[in-house]
Amino acid sequence: MDIWSGNMIIATTVQMLSEREMHQYVTDTEFAVANLLKLATDEEKLLSELRRALTTLEAKEKAYKWDFETSDMNDDFSDAYVMAAFHRMAEAHQAAKEIERRAAEIQAAVGAHQQATQAIAGGVLQIAKQGISLVFGKKSDAPMGRQIGALPIRDIIWEGRNQALHYEEANYKKGVKKVFTALEQDHGEHFSLESHGHQNRAKQILYVLGWFSFKDYARDMNELLS
Repeated sequence: MDIWSGNMIIATTVQMLSEREMHQYVTDTEFAVANLLKLATDEEKLLSELRRALTTLEAKEKAYKWDFETSDMNDDFSDAYVMAAFHRMAEAHQAAKEIERRAAEIQAAVGAHQQATQAIAGGVLQIAKQGISLVFGKKSDAPMGRQIGALPIRDIIWEGRNQALHYEEANYKKGVKKVFTALEQDHGEHFSLESHGHQNRAKQILYVLGWFSFKDYARDMNELLS
């Protein structure tokens, strides 16, 4: 048996074991979680792509503008070259304006749907927390899972869900305050309950967990529940 065939057999065996060992709760929640995660991330991915495109076009517009302005002052350049430079600048400017308009539209849409997006992310945390509750009952009886900074993911999931559930009244219990203090220290001010106590932070929690797909969710939840 060559090395390639051996590696293929190992990879297939690992995949089969992974499928057999998948916790039933993780399997049962695949459809919901996969779709919720996609909804929670798609709009911002599109906006990021438009922002990158806008930056590229603005840089191109600037370069074409410099080309036109300098060629206009240089006797070595023909009128045809100057006109071509002008058209390149104008086309780049128009393209940048169109991307800017589209980016503004997407930005407005993201802003308008921000609460809904946070609620969607909160739904993922609710499903995850419910799985821990169903299998172990109390948080303290569940395994801690992998560590992210100063916190185990068990606590991030549990208290992140609680924050998402009670953000409107912002009357948080000790567990939420402890976890979010640690999150603020490790990941920045957007986890500050003083600054953002009345805002749902579920989407930020998903980013800390690294849950961008069902595969990410399944990896952690299978480890916690199995």
